[in-house]
Amino acid sequence: MKKIYKALALFSFMLLMSFTGNKCFMIKNNTFTYRNAKKDVIVIFDENKHTEYHNDKEHYIKSDIEWVSDCEYYLIIRESTLPNFPFKMGTKMHIVVNKVRGKKVYYTSSLGGRSWEGRMTKVKTKK
Repeated sequence: MKKIYKALALFSFMLLMSFTGNKCFMIKNNTFTYRNAKKDVIVIFDENKHTEYHNDKEHYIKSDIEWVSDCEYYLIIRESTLPNFPFKMGTKMHIVVNKVRGKKVYYTSSLGGRSWEGRMTKVKTKK
């Protein structure tokens, strides 16, 4: 009988870990969207590159990614065609993923002593 309880406890622990485990790995090599000024922004994460497309892909921001972990990274801004872009090239933004729920990624970005929270949604990729 004790073996059954131990097995049940181990199974319950493993099941719990599968629901609360690190799901941040889904960010790499995927495409997401977020809303800015009532418009969708497309965000593409490659292994070490990050690109945001604004205004129906008319403008973009390209950055390098320095991964700290699956749930934390820095974006180093390299190029932008976005009008009135407030950041200089080479600016380093810190991002921490707070949680992943389904297709939604909730994060906190920090830059120049300011922090803000955001949410992006994974989009289906066309095959």
